[in-house]
Amino acid sequence: AEIALTRAALKWNHGPFEIPADIYAEWDAREAGRAVEAEWDQRFAAYSAAFPSEANELVRRLSGELPADFSEKASAYIAEVAAKGETIASRKASQNTLNAFGPLLPEFLGGSADLAGSNLTLWKGCKGVSAEDASGNYMYYGVREFGMTAIMNGVTLHGGLLPYGATFLMFMEYARNAVRMSALMKKRVIHVY
Repeated sequence: AEIALTRAALKWNHGPFEIPADIYAEWDAREAGRAVEAEWDQRFAAYSAAFPSEANELVRRLSGELPADFSEKASAYIAEVAAKGETIASRKASQNTLNAFGPLLPEFLGGSADLAGSNLTLWKGCKGVSAEDASGNYMYYGVREFGMTAIMNGVTLHGGLLPYGATFLMFMEYARNAVRMSALMKKRVIHVY
């Protein structure tokens, strides 16, 4: 009965899930989207002609491809680590790996939830991102595990960057919903615990 009264009050004479043609036409953004995409394609073609190397790098990053030599260099690093057989803390092993892979991955965007000094996620090539200088590759998230993880999800959904973030495993509980979304979306987000 309430549904019928609401429909009558709104003068809504359309069936369930029916979108009236005039409303549909008003909200149909396909033509506007095509125009914006065509403009982008022209601008990117001009950019590609002027800066072919940079354009190729952008396409590589946005497509999620790793650098051509990454697999070979990563395998060599893993073999070297295995041959050493060191017994070190996992957080130190993570930092060593970040130091090895960081120079190979210009798309790396790291961060930590206020624990960078403890979980050792700063690597030798890190530069902090700030309001004054956004050119860095490391985010200081503060005590914001959920925010950090949600931001990493957004970054990877956009493409072009490979985010990693760290906190202590017990604090992952604060980020659980965002970690779950990373997994459900099968997105390439690196969680360091």
